[in-house]
Amino acid sequence: MKLNLIDVIQRSLANKDDVKPLVKYLGLEDDVLDYRLGGERQAAELIASSLRKLGSNDIATLFRGGDGVSYSEVVIDVGDKLKANVLEQNSVEENEQIILLKMFEDALERMTDEEKRAMFRSMGINERDLPVGAITTAILQGLLRQYGGFYIYQISVIVANMVSRALLGAGLSFATNAAITRTVGTLLGPIGWLATGLWLAVDLAGPAYRKTVPAVIHIALLRSMLFNKITVGVVGDGSSGKDSLVKAVFGLNSQINPIAGSTSRAVSYPLNARGNAVLVNYPGFNDYRSEVDRYTDDLLHHTDTFVMVVDINRGISQVDIDILNKLKSFRKPILICLNKVDLPRNETDLESLEKTARERLKGYPIIKTAFDPDTRLQKNTIGCLAVYEWIKKAIGDAGKGLENGNFPPPPSDI
Repeated sequence: MKLNLIDVIQRSLANKDDVKPLVKYLGLEDDVLDYRLGGERQAAELIASSLRKLGSNDIATLFRGGDGVSYSEVVIDVGDKLKANVLEQNSVEENEQIILLKMFEDALERMTDEEKRAMFRSMGINERDLPVGAITTAILQGLLRQYGGFYIYQISVIVANMVSRALLGAGLSFATNAAITRTVGTLLGPIGWLATGLWLAVDLAGPAYRKTVPAVIHIALLRSMLFNKITVGVVGDGSSGKDSLVKAVFGLNSQINPIAGSTSRAVSYPLNARGNAVLVNYPGFNDYRSEVDRYTDDLLHHTDTFVMVVDINRGISQVDIDILNKLKSFRKPILICLNKVDLPRNETDLESLEKTARERLKGYPIIKTAFDPDTRLQKNTIGCLAVYEWIKKAIGDAGKGLENGNFPPPPSDI
């Protein structure tokens, strides 16, 4: 799936905080992001237009009717300035990756061997795959081919954090891989040296580069997040069976507590060793309100698909309907698990409960489930594999990479 510049910005505006650094780099006012619902496209077009105009000189802009140069030209210009081997015949995505790899290589040159290995460990790279001595662009390209899209995602996180620290005074604290950003924080010396040298060169080159260089890097991060970051959200009212789903469908050990509302904040579980895929167990979703912590809010906006768990035995309450309406506002695929179908007294009661539930939840895919938190009773689980397959398909349909261990296999006992 190919996305042009405006598409990348528009889709990233699902969480405005992700785009704020780009707005700051371009020297735009923050009110660019103060649009009404449905105005994402117009805001994206304005931001994209500003970048294209910065990438051209006044005469070129005049002859183009004020539209500026194409984004592909901006990327090539930035690549040339950074001495990256960008090529006109490459796609925009390929040239963005070349720029990221060049900057990452430059950063590595300023690190000791131990610092390099600490960085790669935080990225989930097997140390046996790292050569002794200099790590060149060719070696980085080889790792990219071996480890897939998640690798460029991790590099984009590192480079974008470096740029943000240099220009905005702080790293990107949200929408990023926590393990990597912690490692970046410990390597402020070598990364700071690269940032200082880079922006000194940019300053000497002219004011436009001080905007286009960080802007292209940030767009590369946004694009990489859209294609490579995977977030699965599990939501539902208290004691509906969210924790049990986490265990039964993905084999993840959660702190299962039978007391309703026992999950007081969002809990994320890594789905792979790379750090780009997580499953999030949200707290009682009916408590989602304006003062919810920023971490939870960020996760909600980055969730690719929601799995809503309801207890069929309690019927479909107004709380369940409110939860569903909140999920709809994120405009992502939603699966409903009619859970605890093993508990009704008889088949007649189950059929009656199911009919009512389907009427109230009409229009959404539904799977009947039973997620038993007691591993000794796992033989009584129902629908686990169907839920897993639905989630995996939804992630694939969203254009996310499922190769090279990005998405875990189902537990062997489902």
